[in-house]
Amino acid sequence: MISSATSDAPRFLTEPRAVILEVLIATEPDLPLNLLEHSVDQIADTRAKLRRLAQALTAAPDLLTTGRPEGPRLIELLIRALQPHGASRLVLPRCARCGKDHPLRRVEGNKRFCAHCGDPRRALNRLPCAVCGKTLRVVAWDQDGRPRCQQHLPAEDGAEAIIAVLQTLNTGLDDQELARAVEISAPQPFQRRKVADELTRRPELLSGQGAYGSTRVIALIETLIENGARGIALPACPFCRRTVALRFRRNDARCCRRCYDETLLLPCSRCHQPSGTAVRTPQGEPLCSRCMRRDPVNHETCAGCGRLALLTRGEDGALCKRCWRPPLATCSSCGDYKPCHHADTDSPRCPTCTARLNKEPCIRCGTIRHVWVRADDGSALCETCARRKEPCLTCGHVRRVHGRTLDGPLCKSCYANDPVSFSDCVECGVVERLHHYGLCAQCAATRQLRGSLADPTGSMRLHLEPVVSTLTRSEPSSLLLWLGRPGPRRLLSDLASGSGPVTHETLDNMPPSKAVRFLRAALVANGVLPERDEFLIRFEQWLEETLQRIEVPEEQRDLRNFSVWFHMRRLRRRAAWRPLNHNQIVTVQSDIKAAIRLLSWLREQGTSLSACTQRDIDEWLVSNETIALGARNFLVWSLARGHAHGVVIPTRRSTRGQQSLPEPDQRWSLSRRLLHDTELSTVDRVAGCLVLLYGQPCTRITNLTTAQVTDTGKMLHLILGTRPVEIPEPLSTLIRDLVRTRKGYAAVGHTDAHPWLFPGGFPGRPMSPEHLKKRLNRLGIPTRAGRNTALMELAGQLPAVVLSRLLGLHINTATLWSQDAGNTRPGYAAEVARRALRKD
Repeated sequence: MISSATSDAPRFLTEPRAVILEVLIATEPDLPLNLLEHSVDQIADTRAKLRRLAQALTAAPDLLTTGRPEGPRLIELLIRALQPHGASRLVLPRCARCGKDHPLRRVEGNKRFCAHCGDPRRALNRLPCAVCGKTLRVVAWDQDGRPRCQQHLPAEDGAEAIIAVLQTLNTGLDDQELARAVEISAPQPFQRRKVADELTRRPELLSGQGAYGSTRVIALIETLIENGARGIALPACPFCRRTVALRFRRNDARCCRRCYDETLLLPCSRCHQPSGTAVRTPQGEPLCSRCMRRDPVNHETCAGCGRLALLTRGEDGALCKRCWRPPLATCSSCGDYKPCHHADTDSPRCPTCTARLNKEPCIRCGTIRHVWVRADDGSALCETCARRKEPCLTCGHVRRVHGRTLDGPLCKSCYANDPVSFSDCVECGVVERLHHYGLCAQCAATRQLRGSLADPTGSMRLHLEPVVSTLTRSEPSSLLLWLGRPGPRRLLSDLASGSGPVTHETLDNMPPSKAVRFLRAALVANGVLPERDEFLIRFEQWLEETLQRIEVPEEQRDLRNFSVWFHMRRLRRRAAWRPLNHNQIVTVQSDIKAAIRLLSWLREQGTSLSACTQRDIDEWLVSNETIALGARNFLVWSLARGHAHGVVIPTRRSTRGQQSLPEPDQRWSLSRRLLHDTELSTVDRVAGCLVLLYGQPCTRITNLTTAQVTDTGKMLHLILGTRPVEIPEPLSTLIRDLVRTRKGYAAVGHTDAHPWLFPGGFPGRPMSPEHLKKRLNRLGIPTRAGRNTALMELAGQLPAVVLSRLLGLHINTATLWSQDAGNTRPGYAAEVARRALRKD
């Protein structure tokens, strides 16, 4: 490739294809233009070839008609491609030695030669044959080192001599395996004779000194090691001592590419740093790869976004680094279906795994990171240390270059404010920072989504349109991030390969994942799928999988009846009037797991549920104290149905009120902070006040809806139980703000058409109680202790019936709290009333 530093570069650099076509049209005006274009594209299929051909024709256009054996071989190939189509003025170049129009594959100076005349060994390789004495081309050498001609080849093949050397090394391979390895590594007789001669003189080549042998010796070593030979060692590079492929020769030894390139280092004509020559200027001066990439003359218009940049050519055309994406394949390392390097090979690898494997300590900062570039001595540099710092064109500060204009480099801050960072979207026309392929983020997300849902033919099923319309309502940048993750990519690929509309059953049949839960929630929130209680459905699925793992039929039957008629019935009844929560499901699962453990333990003791005694149950309680009490519901159910006899498990001891805030006024100090600290989130302030002032659990808070808030303008009421609670200032103002500004943090499928006062991370779903607990704990608010303290103080001041109606507690629970708080006034009033009735 040839490069130039000036903006007025010659046309053979900026428009090489046009230059070639102009010369061809002037030479062969009768040939159709489309034929000329096709031939040029076939012969010069890269920009580097186009430039070499254009430069040669610019300097000497008569090379097409005079037959002179000069210039690049591309001229000969172009003439050979056009002559069968009627090119009468084009003349094939002739060999500079024999004058024949054979293919000119050899170069000497500025002249081209055919293969026979241009053989560099032609003059040096003519010696008297040791048999006939004629001075002919030497074809082989005998064991004594004497030359032989074509007619008097040595009788020995060389394979027996190689095998004889290998047998002295005790490789562990038999003669047939050794002969096969020799045949594979040196298929031609002259190659075997040469290897035999080398090994006979220097058998140590097989024991680690192979770098001083020929390529066939190294091939033999590699073949033997692949077959499990012992006593054979791969040669290390004699200069850097790395055990890598030795494909090059340096001095008298073979070496790796890195050490070979060290011999080719030249000062770059731009940055003056010693480096490998990537291209040369029209004047023949060397340019390093970094300066070549920055040279505007090497930039072209990207077929995707339309900007000038260094392009990568592929099936989708010439694209810049921002627009180009590796083809999709299944990564051989992580197994994910994603863009991969070497996608057309048996070992594709995604960029993430490539970066993970390509890690070394950075020579400057010492951190083990992905190798971004290498220094002149081959040492690794990370991205942070490798990126060059230059004076910013706008602010003048010496910073890392984030972008470039025609006038100079820009730092990250200035690039974001410069008009050069904005472009017109080629699809919708909006002016903003484009994402890729000349598309804004919205258009890029839509195209990528449709591409992920397309079948191998590139078309998308009509049934998937609701999925597209739902997901494209998301923030484009968030959707692009989501589409780039392995889980969503697998999900969309499964949908694309399916059939029919997307239903709950379709998603149920897919492997459980967070991506499936996100998509289901988004489709439900946007009205594509009907509402259903996901906690109940997931519990049903878990129950079926759990019961299927029980091998004893009688135990499976009893546990199924217990789970369905005791727990499932209650869960369905609760779900009919209030959504289930995570804690309810966990409690039921714990009971079922404890029942399974109990039956398994009884079987291990040689007894069963129907035959066990209280002593067995007591031993179970002692040996399984962490989960033993969870089996009580199962045992009570079994006793009622005659599956067990005369046994009992004690009830759990109530932990009501055991955890409380340690300081007497801590509840009020935390409440004051929530009410008046404007730096805190409104969500945290309202939720924390409901815990500390009204004793509400997180499971109830997250299920609050806007319908439970009544605002008359002067007064605000919140329905926590059967009677609304009047909310005073400033908490009422906070609740008004929350109703007005409530917004979930779902990145994909986000919607505001939901009733939740505390929306969560899944579209159209409330915040999870666990997440709310974490938020409040980060503020120093222990939810269990804060709620217990609030209920204890409220129960000491209010009658149980009032507490039940206002806060949504069951009357029995409210009564117990009142008793624990020592509130005897309601009982005293009832006793006075009863005395008055007895007197009457």
